Amino acid sequence: MTENKCFWCKVVTVTLLGAMSSILFVLSLKVDYQWVLTQEHIRFRKGFPTQGNWISSPYGTLKSYLFNVTNGEAFLNGTDSKINVQEIGPIVYRIKGRNEILNQNDDSVTYQKLRYDEIEFDPDASCAPDILNQTVILPNFILFGTAAKLHDWVFLVRYAFNAITVKEPALIKQTINYFLWNFTTPALNSLSSYVPNIVSNCGMLHNALKKKEEIYNVKIGTKNGIENFFKVNNLNNKTYFPEQSNRLKNSKHDYQYCPIDLAETFDNSLFTPYLDPLREINIIAGEACRTHRLNYVDIVKHLGFTGYRFAINDDSVGSSCLDNAMGIKLHKGMFDVSKCLFNDVPSAFSLPHFYGSSYNWSEHFEGLSPNRESHEATVIIEPISGIPIEEKYRFQSNIPLPDMTGYSKELQRFSKMVIPTFWYEYDLEDLPSMVLFLMRFNIFIVPIAQPICMGVFLILTIWSFFYVCLTLKGIKMSYLLYKFRSEKNK
Repeated sequence: MTENKCFWCKVVTVTLLGAMSSILFVLSLKVDYQWVLTQEHIRFRKGFPTQGNWISSPYGTLKSYLFNVTNGEAFLNGTDSKINVQEIGPIVYRIKGRNEILNQNDDSVTYQKLRYDEIEFDPDASCAPDILNQTVILPNFILFGTAAKLHDWVFLVRYAFNAITVKEPALIKQTINYFLWNFTTPALNSLSSYVPNIVSNCGMLHNALKKKEEIYNVKIGTKNGIENFFKVNNLNNKTYFPEQSNRLKNSKHDYQYCPIDLAETFDNSLFTPYLDPLREINIIAGEACRTHRLNYVDIVKHLGFTGYRFAINDDSVGSSCLDNAMGIKLHKGMFDVSKCLFNDVPSAFSLPHFYGSSYNWSEHFEGLSPNRESHEATVIIEPISGIPIEEKYRFQSNIPLPDMTGYSKELQRFSKMVIPTFWYEYDLEDLPSMVLFLMRFNIFIVPIAQPICMGVFLILTIWSFFYVCLTLKGIKMSYLLYKFRSEKNK
């Protein structure tokens, strides 16, 4: 009786195994395992490792570089016709940010991006441990920026400006820490009485790394489709940058390229899986109040992955609505950020050392050396997951100057120059090991594992079928093997 029960237990067990194997085999013919995992990725479920990593991002290093003027006196008195600059840096800070989820449903997630939650100076990674205490000579950016803003005001305003700033030097010698974090001058309080939006501390990093409200709403979930994953619905409940609303209205009549509309953009933290490099891809640059177009460059290897490398520039567009700063025409390769930075004065971003710009910097400066390797802004995206695996976000802040007629003789020496204030590079640190493991599993292991699993399912199905059929006929597999060997020995 016990043997009979055991016999039927085996039959039922093998039958179930065969049935399950056949079902899994048929499903494997119709379903792509990698696609299934990607579907889970775009659902962006709470507790999923990629969401956990995204919440504790961005994280990386911020490298800053200043331009020390080495012939200030000779240039101001007319002995030298050009300004000699010496690049000082990198001055490195470790940056940790986070994304705080405010609301999430099946189709979208609303979150607040806190880019600079933790900032820590890294003396070992910097060019010198005591670099912040070293002194440099830099142009008086407060003086030049305000003068540029007032260039087309009535003559009496420029006359009052000259009187207020008569004791302000065109060049300032101070510590690097002063310029980065506590840049102020005696004339600031006086200027604030006449010029609106002047702030008391013009430290470069003090203002660049200020916390500001960034609340995003982005698409997630299968209903929106993989091609729309993490595309921005709005930023701070707006579909454009309100600081640039006037430019957006004018561009619709002029048919200019105007990267202010947020439609079809990404926040630069995650991208569409199965990324097509030839599709138009735009990212939001909140610090510049604009979007950037990613221009496909080539295929590269990084961290063991094959990635698409994109350059961040406006080379592929014609005229832009951001090609002037408060009436000052900008050179190609620069764009206006006046309404996004402190003090509301003419300001422009370019690539470091004016790389890729039409500005003939050699007419005014010596010591610059623009090159692609050191100064191009790039991002590398792993295309199957849509996860960035390397970012080198590089930009230079400048003050474009008009004809300085009507100002002091010292200021007139700088007429029609574009003065570089500093440039920075943000490097994304390597992804956490768990995220890298999941990416490698989905990209490398799953495509190989699927045909192997299908083969195993097919073998189990066939074996189960024959085992059950032969067993039910009362012929045991072991007996057949015994007969086969006996015949072979004869």
